[in-house]
Amino acid sequence: MSASALPDPREVNYDLLLARILSYLNLYVESDYTVVFFAAGGRHKPDWNWVWKAYRSLSRKYRKNLKRLYIVHSNFFTKMLFSLAGAIISPKFFRKITYIDTLSELAYHVPLTQIDIPPAVYQENLKHERQINLPVHQHADLFGVPLEELMGYNGEKGGVPRVVKDCIQFLRSTGMQEEGLFRRSPNSALLRQVQEAYDRGHVVSLETFGDPHLAAVLLKKYLRDLPDPIFPESIYPLIKRCPTPTSDPSDMSSISYIRDTLLPELLPCSYILLNHIFHLLHEVSLRSASNRMDAHNLAVVICPNLVSGSNPLRDVMLCAVPGGPSLHSIPTQSQPPQPSTPSTSNPAALAEGKTTLGLVVKLCIQRYYEIFDDLPDPTEALHKTPMHKKYTLLPPPHRYLPLNTILTEIA
Repeated sequence: MSASALPDPREVNYDLLLARILSYLNLYVESDYTVVFFAAGGRHKPDWNWVWKAYRSLSRKYRKNLKRLYIVHSNFFTKMLFSLAGAIISPKFFRKITYIDTLSELAYHVPLTQIDIPPAVYQENLKHERQINLPVHQHADLFGVPLEELMGYNGEKGGVPRVVKDCIQFLRSTGMQEEGLFRRSPNSALLRQVQEAYDRGHVVSLETFGDPHLAAVLLKKYLRDLPDPIFPESIYPLIKRCPTPTSDPSDMSSISYIRDTLLPELLPCSYILLNHIFHLLHEVSLRSASNRMDAHNLAVVICPNLVSGSNPLRDVMLCAVPGGPSLHSIPTQSQPPQPSTPSTSNPAALAEGKTTLGLVVKLCIQRYYEIFDDLPDPTEALHKTPMHKKYTLLPPPHRYLPLNTILTEIA
């Protein structure tokens, strides 16, 4: 339970809230149970009369079967409250209380990775420690791990990594209209906390952070941290031989080359990952009237995260995105057709008829359905069979709601 999830008592009846919570917890208190209470970040505090009333309403099984109450990041109010509870209400109850200063300390008492920790708790924990350390057996790296190791060569280990699924689902439900999506930066300290949570194998609900820019940058960082880039240096010559896109919508040479020649050279797991990411970026680009992120802008910010060659200057040139916002794009209802405009920002990028990866990425975003036309809807969980480009759908995974999320929904 988290203090940051407590609603305003002027807007929510705490008696009704308590009744709803107890009805939910009845299944869990029939045997021994433990409560973790995050004291930090609370803006609303119940008064002493309500606390006394709430305690008296607890049946015997609640009091007897409680084995330990961990209070994390306690402040003066919580210490005073529980001290009075121990002195006045029940000395036995007071002996069950353990005060915890850091999340690292909590990890040695409970399986920390199973708890969905609110942003306010992460921010409070940074005041006490720079990094959360877990027992070795709980460690489960995600960032910086080879894609094939996480997904399997053909994606047979369950599809795209969890952080990618979470970011895409959250952005689709919340952040598609956000101005500057994938360009603006979130709070760097919070970004690091979320990344470390994923690396620990922690339960993470991006909804509790409520920041689309956090999810977008987290997705970019995952791509950038891959030890083997999505587009390896060995296929740079193949990228440059792609026919240069023209302003003629009927010219399918570049589309065919990317679909039939370039993308098949990638690892199958990389191909699956790109399918999901480009589908999201395509949907973002369709809302460029509100988010100001068309295919050109998205290609500029995404492309550098897809390469990591031995020559940084060469990578910079390869990621250049010459041309204006339109590259024989398909117009939307809110955006009339626009002619292709020549580039003046980097004319050397297309010298000698060489295409850049930036142009390829831009085209993949604009013409997504023509390039990835052989795949099912990537909003579903995908599983790739050993046959090339043959996919079957997996049932969606079960989703478990943490208690602090339930409290928020009840409120």
